Amino acid sequence: MKHNLLAGIPEAHTRYTQLPNEKGHNAVWDFVRSPDDRFYISVCGENEKPLTALLYEYYPKTGELRLIFDVADVWIVDPAHMPPSKIHTSIDFLPDGRLIMATHNTAPAPGHKQWMFEQHYEDQWEGYPGSIVMIVNPDTNEVQVRGIPVPRESIYGGMLGNDPRYYYFLGYMRGHFYRLDLETNEVKDYGKVSEYSSCRLAKDDKGRLYGSSFTGGIWRYDPERDAIEDLKIRFMSPHGTKQRRQFIFALRSPRGTLFMVDNMDGEMIELHPETLEVTRHGPVHLRHQIPKNSYGIGGLAADDNFVLYYGLKTYDEYCPIRLVRWDILRGGEPENLGLITPGGKDSQYICEMLFDRNGWLHMVDVCGEFSPYVLAVDVNKLQPPGEDAPDAQIRPYTEPDYNGVGSPAFMHIAAETVRTLPLHQYMGWKDTAVKHVYAMDGKVYAISGKESVYLIESDYSGEEPKEIAVVYDEGAPVSCVNAGKNKAALLTTDGSIVLIELERNRVGHRLKVPQGIELVRLHFMLEGNKLLASDYDGAVYVCDLGSGGFRMLHNIRMETNDAEPVKLSEHRVLLSAKNDEMRIYDISEMRSETLAIRTPSIRGRAFRATITGGAVLGDGTIVLGTYDGMLFTLSSDLRRTTVYGRLHSSGQLRNFIKRNHDEVIGVYGGTKDAGHVFHFSRECGFVDLGRPRVVKDNIELRDMDTEWASIHYISSLAYDPADGWLCVASGEEYGCIVRYKDVAFPTGMFCAASDSWLS
Repeated sequence: MKHNLLAGIPEAHTRYTQLPNEKGHNAVWDFVRSPDDRFYISVCGENEKPLTALLYEYYPKTGELRLIFDVADVWIVDPAHMPPSKIHTSIDFLPDGRLIMATHNTAPAPGHKQWMFEQHYEDQWEGYPGSIVMIVNPDTNEVQVRGIPVPRESIYGGMLGNDPRYYYFLGYMRGHFYRLDLETNEVKDYGKVSEYSSCRLAKDDKGRLYGSSFTGGIWRYDPERDAIEDLKIRFMSPHGTKQRRQFIFALRSPRGTLFMVDNMDGEMIELHPETLEVTRHGPVHLRHQIPKNSYGIGGLAADDNFVLYYGLKTYDEYCPIRLVRWDILRGGEPENLGLITPGGKDSQYICEMLFDRNGWLHMVDVCGEFSPYVLAVDVNKLQPPGEDAPDAQIRPYTEPDYNGVGSPAFMHIAAETVRTLPLHQYMGWKDTAVKHVYAMDGKVYAISGKESVYLIESDYSGEEPKEIAVVYDEGAPVSCVNAGKNKAALLTTDGSIVLIELERNRVGHRLKVPQGIELVRLHFMLEGNKLLASDYDGAVYVCDLGSGGFRMLHNIRMETNDAEPVKLSEHRVLLSAKNDEMRIYDISEMRSETLAIRTPSIRGRAFRATITGGAVLGDGTIVLGTYDGMLFTLSSDLRRTTVYGRLHSSGQLRNFIKRNHDEVIGVYGGTKDAGHVFHFSRECGFVDLGRPRVVKDNIELRDMDTEWASIHYISSLAYDPADGWLCVASGEEYGCIVRYKDVAFPTGMFCAASDSWLS
């Protein structure tokens, strides 16, 4: 049989419905059928204009629409904010017939030249305040707004559990999985499950939920165990593409399995929930037309015989999306049913498709010249087009360039080479939150673990760890510090201090913390193999790793859990006292002296001026950062401060390390902030280096041959001045380390000084 790939779906078997687009709405990202056989569709704004989402009821027999509400009519939208432009893959049905859903944002704020959600994450005036959860009565159009469950985050997919008290959802930017208790309003954060941008959830016959990371790793949430399990099952791309590999559509089959497919270079896999066996049925493309470039799937539905229907978008040359049929349970292969171009209105993508009770397939077109529209098709009358079928009237379309700002909106850390070490692909996710990273002589060592201590060894460029070993199994790491060349000291959950010999991959020494002392932080090593540490109440101790002795220091206290003393010499430390006071403490004499000058602070926020990190430059100048994000220097004579400001209106400065005698690198942000790495020198000042965000959607990162990554909470930094590698580690589960060679540090007369000095 000769395959006709140029023919369209015969219009005699279709019905076209134009969705409202007169205000600029150009997309739909939710199209659902309720248990009582009603259809609902969300009309959305994508990329171009500051629009709010609309919810309609759609009548499949006639194609008519009924507006239920505009989000702008039920929720106050500040005119300067990024608007709730979408209801995205989040509609589900409560037992009483009401709908539950959440908003999402991919539209710019008024006056912005492009959508810049992450660039405005910390901006309370022009950013996105956070998605709202809504409960809607479709009979009365009444909308109950439950509020913003996660401030600043955009909800990107949601689903009710079998227990309808619980609404589960995903966060777009942070990649976390959450549960909202609809009775108590309690929100539970289960942590990171994706780099970012993964929207789809599916449920098996027992009510377990499935999702995936952006890079195609499938996970499962079991409500009975209230736990997430990384299934170590991944979608496999025939092209090796690293773009948009997240799970995007799923169907439950008559044999109790889940058919799942990923977004780009999609392959259809069948997951057996009880055995976790995977049957790989192959790619979704036509067997006689193997694409040279990546291809995408748009929509997925099954008829009463579980014959699959979906859209196939190829990019070898211009072509509208086509409708494909696959009788997969009976051993068939994908077959072409024609291009989707009703009346010459080429469809670029199909977001969803649903069957009605009469066997008609309703497909929703988005993000094209004529979008959005619904094309209903009587698929029972379709056959693969023969040689005599006329060619479709194709109208080539080029998507607008939505990047009106360009490189000034790039957020990533610029470097000559970027290499991701995706620990989540090689370890259980619970053990991938890194507590400490160390880099030297071409090797990177990381310490992690939730119930025991893992030591991970890699080099600077490989994307797979060279060795992963449990070096201590009586407790997990709580706090870690460098303890000399190729050594790390760590406090563990069993109340021990353990000295790890990194190159030898072993515990060199273990010291049990005396009963009654509950240490929470290790701060730094002192001469004579001693260690400075503090407990829950802020008491400070000197721990002698040789003799095993513990000595509580008098006249010193950590004012907050975030406070960090700065080592000036073997006997003197600088630390915060009450509010914005600073003091010098002499360890040998146990004597404290309050300085005459105060920690720089925001007027009225001196109570947040706690020193959270610092380092001493070669000339004795002390570089310091506070809980409120203020960076300043203190002169070597302790009499003068110079203030350099702060990056954002919230977020501490911490994890200071020295690049050389004159430069410091550190971390901005706590557990809820989007972490940045900063650089300081007196020549160049306080400079943001960017976020550890290997999201290859711009020209500078697009061709980097490395895995995607997006670290929000940065737990540790390491810098090897001999080789010029900077290592940035994630402190969250689903962890990774991003390594940068030759970072684009700011340059000046002294900034380019020799990097041969070892910090």
